[in-house]
Amino acid sequence: MRRRDGAVLLALGVLLGVLVGTLAMPPASPAAPPTPSPTPEPEVVFREGIVGQPVSPTPVSARSQADRDIVALVFRGLVRLGPGQSVLPDLAERWEMESQGRRWTFHLRQDARWQDGQPVTSEDVLFTVRALQSTTSTSPSAAAWRQVSTTALDASTVRFDLATPVVDFIEAALQPLLPAHLLGSVAVEALADHPFWRSPIGSGPFVLVQWDSERAVLEPLVPATTDVTRPFSTLAARQPAEAAAALLPRLELRFYATADELAAAYRAGEVDSASGLSGALANDVVDTDGGRLIRYPGTTLTSVVLNLRPRQQPEFADPRTRRALLEAVDRDAIVAGVLAGAGTRADSAIPPLSWAFDPDASKPIACDTTAAASDLKAVGWTRSGGRWTAPGGTEPFEVELLVAVSAANPVVRDIAAAVAEAWTKLGLGVTVTELPPDEFVARLADGDFAAAVMDVNVGLDPDLYPLLAASQARSGGSNVAGVQDATLDRALEAARKPASTERRKAALASLQEVLVARLPILPLVFRDHVYVVPERLAGPTARPLSDASGRFWDVLTWRLAAR
Repeated sequence: MRRRDGAVLLALGVLLGVLVGTLAMPPASPAAPPTPSPTPEPEVVFREGIVGQPVSPTPVSARSQADRDIVALVFRGLVRLGPGQSVLPDLAERWEMESQGRRWTFHLRQDARWQDGQPVTSEDVLFTVRALQSTTSTSPSAAAWRQVSTTALDASTVRFDLATPVVDFIEAALQPLLPAHLLGSVAVEALADHPFWRSPIGSGPFVLVQWDSERAVLEPLVPATTDVTRPFSTLAARQPAEAAAALLPRLELRFYATADELAAAYRAGEVDSASGLSGALANDVVDTDGGRLIRYPGTTLTSVVLNLRPRQQPEFADPRTRRALLEAVDRDAIVAGVLAGAGTRADSAIPPLSWAFDPDASKPIACDTTAAASDLKAVGWTRSGGRWTAPGGTEPFEVELLVAVSAANPVVRDIAAAVAEAWTKLGLGVTVTELPPDEFVARLADGDFAAAVMDVNVGLDPDLYPLLAASQARSGGSNVAGVQDATLDRALEAARKPASTERRKAALASLQEVLVARLPILPLVFRDHVYVVPERLAGPTARPLSDASGRFWDVLTWRLAAR
């Protein structure tokens, strides 16, 4: 007999015994009516749906948006996002910059603790940086640490020496830290698959209770707050009493393979909020099923990257040709149509809501097919039968436009389709080729392409040097377009040098003028992260984000009313 069958028979036997005993008992006198027990308060659980699944939720090997969302709740960095466009102290209480941005020194909070009660020390910083500098790291911020030398001056003071001085290094300090006292003996290449990540110990405000491919359960470790400027890093060992005082006693992340599946789950009431929907789908679910939208302006630029290596694509060498290609594209229509309003037109590679954006320097280039045709003719392109032939060519020009497969990023795929349609109407032959993400990245890195539509994260403090500097065109660099422009290089270097706010604004304005004149890449749109939340959730406040996981920047202020 199976154990479950035996348990069922035992339960039936007990029930029969009770019935028999009851029938044998004499009639009882009427009993007083029972005193009603108070109805327990329903458990307040916030259930959020996310497109994608966790693979490796670690600060140095996060591979999916779900990974980064978990990391944002469980781990903390030296600094954290604050209101507006500010960056605030977190595990570090203060820092200094020296040698024109070449040296940075951070002082850790004396009361900063890991979730097991151990202190956060400079050894944790050193261990994290070593892991980031490993070739196995897939963290989006790993590139910022490649040429950084790290020194522990004492247990709570750490110094960073940069090979190249940059003013936006403070953004790299958002990187969440690893606990060296628990992982220090683990080889860096073994970190991603270590059993520690099944039940990690972080330094953030939430503890990860359990997770799998379908959901993650997190519980808070610190009390709620209404002050978004206070440090979130002061933690003792896990205390349920503190968790009971939190505004979100339980947070459950549920994972869905596609945006359509998440939208269906939201409509069915399986989740309270949704992250990762396109603007159009988010608008649709809110219109039909209620809730509200919060739009977080993004620093990710969707652009057309052209191969500017003269020996490979001489057709794109003249800036007037590149201007014509941009003039042919109706970027406002892409914002209104493909993005359903959840984004902004890009007039340069600097986000329009950034403190660094200068509208006078980033003069708009209007959609104008007549002007585009004039620019092509001025460069020497010829048109016959409605098709353009490049200077020196004998056949109508054909261009392959690469993009990652729709499943990887359907919005970018739709933007690529809009670009192809616009160029076709102009008179160019265009073939859109969808590639798996790995192959797409490999072809860009090898310079094996003519044109591609891709996302570029320019950061909260815009630094375009890695993307456009001539030195970054070598193998492994981010300048996949192969841009070689001495004037642009000087502007890029001036824009990233530490200086007063006014001097930096002036340097960035000069850079934007060069970007508009030379068009080393064709800026299309900046996309917003659209967050669907229930009306009963109070607290989330929009601010610019470089990654969607940043929406949790003020999570300790969130209030979820009972249903």
